[in-house]
Amino acid sequence: MHRRIALILVFILLALLFVHSLNSINQDIGRHLKSGEIIWETKSVYKTNLFSFTEPDHQFINHHWLGEVLFYLADRAVGLEGLIILKAIILTLVLVVLFLSIYGFTGIGPFLTATAFAAPLFLTRTDIRPEIFSYLYLSIFLFVCFKTKYAWTSDVATTSDVVNQKWIYTLPFVQILWTNTHIYFAVGPMIMLFFLIDRYFGDRTNVRHYLLMFFAVSAATLVNPNFINGALAPFTILNNYGYSVLENQNIFFLKDYGLHLLDIAFFQLSLIVLIITAVFAVKNKGFKKLIFELMLATALSILAFKMIRNFGLYGLAFIPIVSIFLTYPQRHSMSFIHRWWYLGVISILVWLIFNVPNNRVYDALASNKRFGLIVPEGASKAVEFVKNNNIKGPVFNNFDIGSFLIWKLYPKQKIFVDGRPEAYSVDFFEKIYKPMQEDPQSWKKYSEQYKINYVFFNHADITPWAKKFLATMSKNTDWALVYSDQSVAIFLKRTPENKNLIDKSMDVRP
Repeated sequence: MHRRIALILVFILLALLFVHSLNSINQDIGRHLKSGEIIWETKSVYKTNLFSFTEPDHQFINHHWLGEVLFYLADRAVGLEGLIILKAIILTLVLVVLFLSIYGFTGIGPFLTATAFAAPLFLTRTDIRPEIFSYLYLSIFLFVCFKTKYAWTSDVATTSDVVNQKWIYTLPFVQILWTNTHIYFAVGPMIMLFFLIDRYFGDRTNVRHYLLMFFAVSAATLVNPNFINGALAPFTILNNYGYSVLENQNIFFLKDYGLHLLDIAFFQLSLIVLIITAVFAVKNKGFKKLIFELMLATALSILAFKMIRNFGLYGLAFIPIVSIFLTYPQRHSMSFIHRWWYLGVISILVWLIFNVPNNRVYDALASNKRFGLIVPEGASKAVEFVKNNNIKGPVFNNFDIGSFLIWKLYPKQKIFVDGRPEAYSVDFFEKIYKPMQEDPQSWKKYSEQYKINYVFFNHADITPWAKKFLATMSKNTDWALVYSDQSVAIFLKRTPENKNLIDKSMDVRP
């Protein structure tokens, strides 16, 4: 009884934590909505960088077009607040599916224990992004694999076991959706490969069947608008990255700069738990019985080490894997978990549930998230200033704010750059974008070449070149600061056409 109450409270708590302010409004979500709108209306997936005037013909593989369409349709139907609810429903469903994937084999106790260690990791990746669909597909793959593997726990399969075996036929179709929704789709064939190896060295029942399913899932990655290039995108996308995105950095880089230290600490703690539980499980059950779990845990741990954006994948897979590890040597019971433990857990969960809506939990974590269907204005006022004053492009903007401008200004205005390094050449970032901010002569050269009329800049940009650029622009007499708020600064070129607005604004530079 206590375990069931604790389980229900965990799902309630996590669902509440998924309902929070749309913090990425100034980053990718705007571009996703505009992209989804274009794809829906044109009934085609664009393959060039149509949003930018700097490199409009640069070839671009949109590996999450279907997710963008789904976001656009949801936004059109219920608005941005509805997107928050949709995201919360999907992520809660993910955890329910993960629980069902191992329930009946491990029980509630191991699941609750594993979730407690994993929750801080996947909670860092709960903004509205196409990645949330990857979490759903991941949970489905794990559900099918675990249900298939642990259906045959005796010499004779029951009727329900036979049904479990048939679930694997759904995975190629799930893979097609995954391939067109988010770039994490390469994880699908990886899971099937690990499952095939596990079955080959473990219970060899239907090994040929699983081999066929592996090839079917792998072939499903070819079902995308870019065929083989689209299927290979996860392995090639970083080859021509000219811009380093923070979430693509490894934990060692971030620790050196004092960034995401709390997230990294949770990851390291979870890794310790993973290793300890794995050692005891292997000792009591044997390596061959756990090949799938061990290979998957190792692969996702490496991915999390390499990029913190993979914390979500790792954290979600951690839950069923560690739940299984905790089950050995005794099934359906954990001798060290007693009634008092569950009572303590329930008490903590109740306190958290009541203190998430009033934001005390977020305040304690020093988080900028807030509970509720909150959509911050972001740069909306700055964009309205541009529109109301009929400020014409071309515009120079920084990397992070580009997607927001796409959402608000395209197609009337195209942007200089946005948050897709893969949509621009390496030379663009290394020889144009960064030098324009670091070197006044480069700024003069390229601002004239591109005929830049105004600068729309997020002054929260922490890159060293951005800080230098803003300091230089504040002293550049050829440009006037006509607008500034808590997030955006707008500079207008001193020309006869802009004189009235500049005079009206009285040059608001400090």
